[in-house]
Amino acid sequence: MRRALAFALFALMAALAQKPVVATIRPYGLLLRELAGGRLEVAVLVPPSANPHVYEPTPAQVRQVAGARLVVANGAGLDGWVVDKVVRPNALGTPIFFLAEHTGEPLLTTPTGPDPHVWLDPLRVAGALPALAEALAQADPQGAALYRTRAVRLRAELERLDQEMRGLLAERKRPGVITLRNPFRYFTARYGVPILYTIVPNPEAPEATAKAAAEAKKVAQEKGIRHVLAPLAAKGQALPLAQNLGLEAILADVLGEEAKTYPELVRKVAEAFAQALR
Repeated sequence: MRRALAFALFALMAALAQKPVVATIRPYGLLLRELAGGRLEVAVLVPPSANPHVYEPTPAQVRQVAGARLVVANGAGLDGWVVDKVVRPNALGTPIFFLAEHTGEPLLTTPTGPDPHVWLDPLRVAGALPALAEALAQADPQGAALYRTRAVRLRAELERLDQEMRGLLAERKRPGVITLRNPFRYFTARYGVPILYTIVPNPEAPEATAKAAAEAKKVAQEKGIRHVLAPLAAKGQALPLAQNLGLEAILADVLGEEAKTYPELVRKVAEAFAQALR
């Protein structure tokens, strides 16, 4: 009898241990892996190069969210589909943490609503880490001390990274940047980099118009700009467009497709800006 109870308890603990934490986008998957320290399985819903603004979750991902301890989403209009298409239609009770609501700073606004790309500002993310650690602690109380300790450590690392990037961006030969699309507002607002022109300002618009391309070329000639800064996910659009404009495309990995950690993601974005400003 005791052996059977012990086996049942072991099976229950094993089942609980297998419950993942789920991130809607890879930047938050990277954050979760750093905070969990291998204690929890981390899954990411939006695959590389997919558009998180208009993503359609699969039935398998609905089941994944249903079995998760916690979902970490961005909020601010980026990934509301996790509620509208996954949680609410299936009456799921999985808790959701919206990081954009916990940065301690007001959201930037655009003509169509709040700008959701808060993860490109490392200090905003640093400000949200204590609340994220507490959300993880509620989802897994036995790991609470680990999550809180790692959140403090990561916050200090991001504050050091902020200073490093300010030094990297301090010397500029160009007055600003031309961007293909603009997930960069939080980054440029934090580090004082002017965006001179955005060719496709609507994140859901598929292509650049001839009028916008002509205006970008005019701005580049007037301001001495040699590059177009574009998200890595828009590589297929950015390379031929830049060539047609007589410019060079610089690709910024804003979704962390090639990054192994969140600090690496932000550092690589800063390096892309530094190259565009030289």
